[in-house]
Amino acid sequence: MKEATDPPAEAVKRHPVLVGEDAPGPAGSPLLVADETMPEPVAANETDAEEDSASSSDRSYEVEGPAWKGYVFASVPILACLAGGGKEAWAKGLITLMAAVVMILFAPKRRLPSLALAGLLCALLAPLLVFLPQSWFPVDAWRATMVQDWGMQLSKTLTPQAGVALEAWFLFAACCLWLGWCLTRGFSEVQRRAMMLTLTFGGAGLCLMSIVDGMGWLPVPWWPRNVQEWGEPFGPFANRNHTSTLAAMTCVLCAASAYDAHKRKSLLWMPALLGMVPPTACLYVNSSRAGLVLVFLGLTTWLGTIAMRRGFFQKMAVSTSLVFIIAALLVMSGGNLSKRLSTRGLEDFTSDHGRGSVYAESLRMTLHSPWIGVGMGNFDAVFPQYAHLPATRFRYLHPESDMLWLLTEGGLLTLLPGALLVFWIAISTGPWFGKKKKRKSGMQDRRLRNAAAIVFGLGAVHGMGDVPNHGYAFALVMALLAGIAIRPRRLQEAAGPVERTAFRVCGVLLLPLGAAWMAVALGHPFLPGKSAAEALRNRAIKLADSGSPAGALPLMDQAIEKAPMDFRYYYERACLRLKLGQPKEKALEDFSRSRALEPLYAMLCYTEGVFWLGYDPQLAVVGWREFLNRAPDMGPGEFGYYRQMLGYSYHYPVLRGPLWSLATKSDLKFEFLRTVQDKAEFQSCLQSLLNEHAPGEKGAQQGLKLLNPVQRENLFTLWYQLGDQKALISALESNAAWRDDGWRILAEHYARNAEFQRACQTTLPYLTPVPRASSNANMDIPSLERALVYDPTDIRRATDLFQAQKAHGDTDGAIRTLKRVVPQPNAPLYLRQELGALYVTKQDYRRAWENLREAMQKR
Repeated sequence: MKEATDPPAEAVKRHPVLVGEDAPGPAGSPLLVADETMPEPVAANETDAEEDSASSSDRSYEVEGPAWKGYVFASVPILACLAGGGKEAWAKGLITLMAAVVMILFAPKRRLPSLALAGLLCALLAPLLVFLPQSWFPVDAWRATMVQDWGMQLSKTLTPQAGVALEAWFLFAACCLWLGWCLTRGFSEVQRRAMMLTLTFGGAGLCLMSIVDGMGWLPVPWWPRNVQEWGEPFGPFANRNHTSTLAAMTCVLCAASAYDAHKRKSLLWMPALLGMVPPTACLYVNSSRAGLVLVFLGLTTWLGTIAMRRGFFQKMAVSTSLVFIIAALLVMSGGNLSKRLSTRGLEDFTSDHGRGSVYAESLRMTLHSPWIGVGMGNFDAVFPQYAHLPATRFRYLHPESDMLWLLTEGGLLTLLPGALLVFWIAISTGPWFGKKKKRKSGMQDRRLRNAAAIVFGLGAVHGMGDVPNHGYAFALVMALLAGIAIRPRRLQEAAGPVERTAFRVCGVLLLPLGAAWMAVALGHPFLPGKSAAEALRNRAIKLADSGSPAGALPLMDQAIEKAPMDFRYYYERACLRLKLGQPKEKALEDFSRSRALEPLYAMLCYTEGVFWLGYDPQLAVVGWREFLNRAPDMGPGEFGYYRQMLGYSYHYPVLRGPLWSLATKSDLKFEFLRTVQDKAEFQSCLQSLLNEHAPGEKGAQQGLKLLNPVQRENLFTLWYQLGDQKALISALESNAAWRDDGWRILAEHYARNAEFQRACQTTLPYLTPVPRASSNANMDIPSLERALVYDPTDIRRATDLFQAQKAHGDTDGAIRTLKRVVPQPNAPLYLRQELGALYVTKQDYRRAWENLREAMQKR
């Protein structure tokens, strides 16, 4: 296929001010005002003479081409991001078709060096080693358990899910081919500028759409949204952090494009500079700490690479950067972003469920297959079999690092060649340092290439601590940036017929792959892997929700055949079996398979128990027991799940006995006792709680010691209401530790039996000490009485009078004063306690108890 011819190098003498803008001049050559490639009237020959040999070498390897092709090339990754990042099957198909068409119509012009080509081919082909027969390797214990004990039909290859690995490799191969094409295409200077502008304004547009969608003003319906699996959405990507990465990269692109346009006397510098507003706002709206760090790092690096000589734009660039830094500091000092940037981030990293623990567990998992890995797309299915991390409310879908993800799934045979290729890309950029007096067009192109390299580096750096580059669209953006950043002199050899034909053949092979993904989206899941399995699952769920579970069950069986290690499919098939009235044993087996495939995720077990309530409530305890084993901290408490389980027992009384058997700890037993209404049941459960550690008094003390003071007090209240009151009172009288939490019950018991003196004696030591007042012994009592007559509601004067009467031994007068004060709504609480103490001194224990009880209840 013959490509649209590019103008020869001799015919292209000048570049337009605006990319693609041609003004015909004499002899049909471009003639532009302030054309930077036109000879200058003064010292033109001197400038050429001062240009270093490296720059001349770069221009000798420069290829020519029109700007419109650059717009076409850069539109592919931008449209890929707009299509939801390539998460859904239809998006994968559309992106693959676009990339294939570009590769077919525009063949490469340059040839990769042997080192880079070897790295690319080895990284591309090494993942295929997982399709070797499993019989050649030792069998892992977990895999033998899945096959022999649970009857799962895993693949006979080294990877347990060959179909999933094959589809993931197809996607990986498409990204590698696009990267190879970007590196070998050979872009002209105007094409590089066109691609940078397209990425700049395309990225700004995506950030603006993300804000509009996130605010709910104009939702984008085709962007991937799944709160349960991917969290709160923001932007075109399933992971909102990747949107922040794109925003940070766009900020640097906007700055570089604005600077380049200003140097070329183009008015594009104004919209390019304004283009920084949407990505900056996107970072703040998304509350992204990684995005803020990346944009600061990127702008700082970019400012360090441009010539910071005197000039308006240089000063404005520095000023803008300083303003941005100040704004960043202000945001860091308060708001959601400051919370994420606080010391809590380090705590989360080092905690049992933080990134550091995930990294360590991923590396430990890699030791079982360090060279080949577990197969592309198999991390989330295999990782739970090796990890020992708490995952109560969430699952680990990836190892929080592109590098670790590639290592765990592809092994060292994939990671090392890939790292070699990235290293070659890094050393093929620049030059970063050199003479300042060079041809203007060469300096402008160098600045653009270096800016692309910086932005590429931002994506690579973020890939060390997150997984943006595993997204289809994001990988295409990174590949194009790498192609723009490559120095032309690094690609010295022109592509031959073999290379051009090979890429076109690869493009032709990508066409049926893209069509297959599109077919999956249209309801024809003949492609192996997760996309087809998800399509079948979604169809099955729709049928089940519409009242046709019989038609949904075969679809779920097909989904399990394509992805036999996805725990969700077994769980949902078990639900379908119960809806169809199939034997409960089969449903229980599928639920058990689901739990075996996901031994960390706790919420799976709880929802299983809830689903069983509608069919066999007693079997709900099977899942709930596993839930409490996996997440023991989520059971007790006011908002604990064990209390929710007990709530179901009101509708299903048959659950009472099994739920008591789940209460293996004192706090759970206490939660159960709170729901008991039968005295016999309460006494039996109470005895079990008291004898939890050892029979007898010491065992009872140890059992209640595990409860907090509030729980012990509530337990004593329940004991007094439903249990043996005499035994409780005897225990409280003889056990000082219990009496510290049960003194209220003991005092109330004495008062009910008219033992007011004992009630007062029990209460007074536990009440809050009365605050000491200043000495009022020398104060004139009659004067205080007259002052109180003028204002009977003055609490301060009444208190002073009471203190003076008490100091002079006038107990009756003090009692009369307090009796007039304590009924007032703003009277201090301790005055009730003082009144009770005065009645105790007069041995009027009944009135003393009435006031002490009032003070005790309001305490």
